[in-house]
Amino acid sequence: MNGIRARNFPKITSFSIPLPKPHQSPSKSIGETLMSLLSQLDQCSSSPSSLPQFHAKVLKSRFSNNPFLLTRLAHAYLFFKNLAFANKILFNFPKKAPLFLWNETIKAFSRNGLFRESIDLYCLMFSRGVRPNEFTFTFVLPACAGLRSVDEGRRVHEEIGRMGMESNLFVATAIIDMYGKCGHIGSAREVFDRMPQRGTAAFNSMIAGYVLCGKYKEALLTFEQMQKSNVQYDAVTMVSVLQACSSVGALQRGRWIHKHLIKNRLEINVHLGAALINMYARSGSIQESRIVFNGLHKRDLICWTAIICGYGIHGLAKDAEMLFNQMVESGIEPDCISFVGILSGFSHKGMVDEGQKYFKKMTEEYCIVPTLEHCSCMVDLLGRAGRLEEAERFIKKMHIKADAGVWGGLLNACKIYTNVDMAERLVEEILKIDPSNGGWYVLMSNIYAAAKHWNGVAKMRRLMRERKVSKLPGWSSIEIAGGIHYFAAFDKCHPEIEQICKFLKDLEKRMIAEGYVAETNCVLVNLNDEEKEEMLCGHSERLAIGFGILSTEEGEVLRVMKNLRVCVDCHTATKFISKIAKRKIIVRDTKRFHHFEDGVCSCGDYW
Repeated sequence: MNGIRARNFPKITSFSIPLPKPHQSPSKSIGETLMSLLSQLDQCSSSPSSLPQFHAKVLKSRFSNNPFLLTRLAHAYLFFKNLAFANKILFNFPKKAPLFLWNETIKAFSRNGLFRESIDLYCLMFSRGVRPNEFTFTFVLPACAGLRSVDEGRRVHEEIGRMGMESNLFVATAIIDMYGKCGHIGSAREVFDRMPQRGTAAFNSMIAGYVLCGKYKEALLTFEQMQKSNVQYDAVTMVSVLQACSSVGALQRGRWIHKHLIKNRLEINVHLGAALINMYARSGSIQESRIVFNGLHKRDLICWTAIICGYGIHGLAKDAEMLFNQMVESGIEPDCISFVGILSGFSHKGMVDEGQKYFKKMTEEYCIVPTLEHCSCMVDLLGRAGRLEEAERFIKKMHIKADAGVWGGLLNACKIYTNVDMAERLVEEILKIDPSNGGWYVLMSNIYAAAKHWNGVAKMRRLMRERKVSKLPGWSSIEIAGGIHYFAAFDKCHPEIEQICKFLKDLEKRMIAEGYVAETNCVLVNLNDEEKEEMLCGHSERLAIGFGILSTEEGEVLRVMKNLRVCVDCHTATKFISKIAKRKIIVRDTKRFHHFEDGVCSCGDYW
């Protein structure tokens, strides 16, 4: 633990009653017995505010240095979250404070969000020659995780190794949890793989760590490993697994989990309910999401917010607004996330007046300070509606400094309305803030390409080369028979790629006969139209849709997930495909869901 210096704890200011020195006025307590004092301490449980007075009484008695009584008193302070007084007892403990008291104080600081103090107390314990046990480590590691301090977590891990305690199930689980929350999922997996036996908590920590780090496929594989190992899952497991399903759009896997919960009579509490609502909504089935919501016996703010945000990302702004008002009428006060859901829904529908009304309601009626996410929604709302100058004024009047995401929303609006002049001004500001994100260079290239400013496109490409910035590769996925199939743009690796491409070529001929004209402006390079059309056919969502039609029964709904925004041409093409193939096709991009059916998209070509 070298290099970690214990900090001074804050002075006790919780109570105005001064604590007398030991043995002050001993005559007043001469008749007291230890059992009598312990009985009085027990009575303080019904009136915790009386603890300081009792403490003063103890200090005036002949039991002021009794280790047992002081430990019980400190524990009472900890129970009622009066950490300052408990800490004073620990620091002034006669001779050597027991390990139990150190552990309980470290745990109390950690569980009350005072992570730095918890870690410093652990270090101080070492400096005073107190040897930790397995409980100590299970209390201090969550503090390292809460502080996201992997360096201090590793030092604790090293101490665990020196003491030979890593094989302890609870200690190893705490280590896995710490590494996962700190984003070092590889280190978590190494500890997990070394465990001689793994319980529910260890699997839960590993799965949650993968979800937190965005490794959803690995989370689902670990859940499969858990099942094969016959380790019992619980509600915590299922919440994490459902989060993984929602992130990759694994609707069939999510449905299986839901049925399994019902079959095994596991209570659908508010946490599981919210996870199911979110999974169905983000996997493209808002109807099933609503069924879960309607079936909940108890709904808290998280459940309401999940369904409101679900309707919002599906572009069903009126439904989201109706639910928002029902939530308020039921006595539940919205929070900042609830407003993100409703504002994003208005943005997808171009409902500017409603968006401005709710933004004002949020700040004035509920006194919620707008975050960058709220501001981004408003900029997106104004920008999509063509009110670019108003959106720029909004950014300049924000009470917090705009990040690249807020400016980027306006840059995207410049792409929609081909405002090259404003875009050039904005991208200069954005690249000062976020120069290593290839998405901004590509977006500006799109704007130049749409205006046929090929020199501008070349300039963006040159900047990317000079700054060694790479663009995020586009990919799309589709779930078939419970398996997730991924396609990159211009993919040549899929075993059925030749059959898919042939099918898409034949389909394109039928689309052209129906009136389809390729949007070649979507191609960022200066090629002839025929070469551009060839490139458009290789976009990842087009490949996923083609594979989906070939691999499913006639009439089956296709659900495609995409890591970038849908381009204009693929949006147009998917409308034609839905009509020709007589399929409902649901596509989730980075911003929203598009429901294509019979040649029409639910977004009304506004996205």
